[in-house]
Amino acid sequence: MENYSTPRPMKKIGDLFERYKKHFKAPQASVEKECVLVIKEITGFDVSFDQIEYTVSTRSLYLKVPSILKSELKFHHPSILKLLVERLGVDVAPKNIF
Repeated sequence: MENYSTPRPMKKIGDLFERYKKHFKAPQASVEKECVLVIKEITGFDVSFDQIEYTVSTRSLYLKVPSILKSELKFHHPSILKLLVERLGVDVAPKNIF
């Protein structure tokens, strides 16, 4: 009993990853942010961050915008993809825009 000390409080599981949250960014978020900038630069349309969804496994970019805007973006599809490849690199840039 002389060596007994009260147990330390348990750490929350979310706190264990706090160090990594500060240093590593998900590629999904960086691709979505860059896509917002590229669309604004090429077409002049303001697309919010919430209207874009990127799937890392298929490297597909999904736009949740009105159909008129989506058809205009399809017209600029090759130039948007080309600029995304230049800025993000071939391995990270999306292959398709839906």
